[in-house]
Amino acid sequence: MGLSAFERVFASRRDDGFSQLGASVLALGCETRTVPSEYRWDGMRRADDPSHPHVVFQATLAGWGRFERGGRQWQVGPETGFFAVLPSKHVYSLPPESGRWSFFWFNSGHPWVVERIAQLSKLHPPVFKLPTACRLVVLSRAFFERVCQRRFEDAFAEEAALLEWTVEFERHLHDLAHPRGRSATMLDALRAYTLSNLRRPFGMEEYARRQGRSRSHFSHCFKQATGMAPAAYVLDVRLNEARARLRGTAEPLKEIAGATGFADANHFCKAFRRRYHISPGSYRRRLG
Repeated sequence: MGLSAFERVFASRRDDGFSQLGASVLALGCETRTVPSEYRWDGMRRADDPSHPHVVFQATLAGWGRFERGGRQWQVGPETGFFAVLPSKHVYSLPPESGRWSFFWFNSGHPWVVERIAQLSKLHPPVFKLPTACRLVVLSRAFFERVCQRRFEDAFAEEAALLEWTVEFERHLHDLAHPRGRSATMLDALRAYTLSNLRRPFGMEEYARRQGRSRSHFSHCFKQATGMAPAAYVLDVRLNEARARLRGTAEPLKEIAGATGFADANHFCKAFRRRYHISPGSYRRRLG
């Protein structure tokens, strides 16, 4: 979803408030700036009330701009974003040498969001990487569209989505500061979800939806990062848990099958034999 898609979504907004919570709590926009003299925001000169601070999040879609704070300057180009508390000592602008800056933004005065992001501003630099395929971008796109088109059930649903976005933003900054391999991150997340839903089967559509992606997009990204299909990995997790029960308990195969998400003992036995080339019963006897 690039610039044109954000522009279309923004043009479809149903009113100028953007939010069922009110513009004082959440506002957003999608802009293209081309005149440097008309785009310069000073974080101390925006008539913001220090007793009711806001936060701004802005992500570049095309071109680039500049962010300045504490004597440092950052270029905010494609796959890059910035965040700031308002009011505070910072400036962001379109420099003459850029010529164009297209971006989308969120501005929120929600007290919990402001407090959380104010703490993040003490721990992380204001400008950060924002890869197009990352979960934060996917979630931001979905949130942007739902707000513009008023597709929330009520104000509570919208607030829940805003809080979810904020937590994901914090996770994104944390992962940038403490990088882990993309493969390990994706494997750990899917394993955790599988273990928390071990007794019931679930499809990749369900899990991908929770990640803010389509099934095909998630499956492609997962396989590219890990070298295996997500459904195959989920099966491995289930079978590993079943093996642990075969080793450590005397439970009947039917109970083990049910406890690890297989339809029945027959389904479990077929999957086990296909993966390990031995039946569950024979595996258990060898251990005994």
